[in-house]
Amino acid sequence: MTTTPIPAEHVAPVNARQIVVGLDGSPSALVALDWAASEARTRGCGLTLVYAHPGDRYSLAVLDTAPQELADDIFDEALDRLATSGFGDLDVRTVLRYGLVPRILLRASMRAPMLVVGRQGLGRFAELVMGSTSLACAAHARVPLTIVPESWEAPARARNCVLLGVDGSARGEAAVEYAFRLAAERGARIVAVHAMQLPLGYPTDRPLRPDTARYEEAAAEVYLTSVNPWLAKFPDVEVTTAVEYGHPALALAQYAAGADLAVIGGRGHGRVTGMLLGSVARSVLRRMPIPVTVIRDPRA
Repeated sequence: MTTTPIPAEHVAPVNARQIVVGLDGSPSALVALDWAASEARTRGCGLTLVYAHPGDRYSLAVLDTAPQELADDIFDEALDRLATSGFGDLDVRTVLRYGLVPRILLRASMRAPMLVVGRQGLGRFAELVMGSTSLACAAHARVPLTIVPESWEAPARARNCVLLGVDGSARGEAAVEYAFRLAAERGARIVAVHAMQLPLGYPTDRPLRPDTARYEEAAAEVYLTSVNPWLAKFPDVEVTTAVEYGHPALALAQYAAGADLAVIGGRGHGRVTGMLLGSVARSVLRRMPIPVTVIRDPRA
């Protein structure tokens, strides 16, 4: 394993051949590291491990441990984990920086192919279902961001399936494109799921009612405008489409067991489209049992 420490004074983004992984000493971050290492090997690139200390270099961290010592312990644990799990041949770099954690991770990953973080971490917000760092990164990342749940384990055999959330919005097109390009590169299939939130009180078992056809036609239009153009560009990618009635997060979760990765857009339709991260995206990130890659619209 080649390891290259990068001085704390170095604040420029890492190069385009290094996946950035946020570490904080939590079990969730180590699981994210496992996923990132596998992804780096598949892509033929390296890893840059970033520990962001929320203070200045002269402050003391928890347990009266100096930031540099704390970072060394975190990096040593990560490097040992990579070596024992068969990723000792990767080019790995380590970075200690000081300041706001999300801001540091976002800046470090500006030119990287991907930023990877764990869904939960240590800190004042650790009691939340989703850590504040991962949520902030999802709202602002300009590169693909993959959030890995702490419960994730590498499957014995890849399922060769990308789960794609489709909402039919123009802002979601970047996620559709990413999913198709990824599936084409990996020889994987796509399961595209569109969830329709019906009016309150509307039965979800699709009974024979006069307005049922209207919802079916709307779903067909979503696939016609969002998926079909990319299917024409990538005719070798096998695509299965599904329409579910209910909340998008619950609909996607139904298909997670058969997929390696879920891909969603950061924003879409809904009452809170003005927010930096849509409510649907936040809900999906909280619930999915598999890694989720968030692709934000570059125009956002």
